[in-house]
Amino acid sequence: MTSSPLETFLAEPRNVVVAGIRKDGRPHVSPNWFHWDGEKFYVSTTRSRVKYKIFSREPRVELLIDDSTGHRYVQLSGTVEVREDVKPELARFRAIRDKHGKPVPADEELASSLVAEDRVLLAITPAGPPSTWSVFGLG
Repeated sequence: MTSSPLETFLAEPRNVVVAGIRKDGRPHVSPNWFHWDGEKFYVSTTRSRVKYKIFSREPRVELLIDDSTGHRYVQLSGTVEVREDVKPELARFRAIRDKHGKPVPADEELASSLVAEDRVLLAITPAGPPSTWSVFGLG
């Protein structure tokens, strides 16, 4: 089975820039590792970070995945669901780390470290199918 240029691009280890709106209306943007499973984007964060507070209050999000060396990018809108229970999301936390080459311990050790870091998972549903996203340079 052959992957599309978009699927290949999203499977490569790169950052997604996540943008949300602060209470005072200013944007907040941050680069993050991510995993795309064909339906949702997943981003790991902690409860102490601004994006956790933003997306606990306001689910609207903008995403930008880019390739600074090849001037390629994907931009889309979506909504965020904050998933706070670590154990059911271990496979997704693992996928983020695997994709970016970070060693991943066994499930129990991984779960313990995620809980100790106060991690949550942002599950981001695109507002539309990939055909509605802004895509540049992917053929």
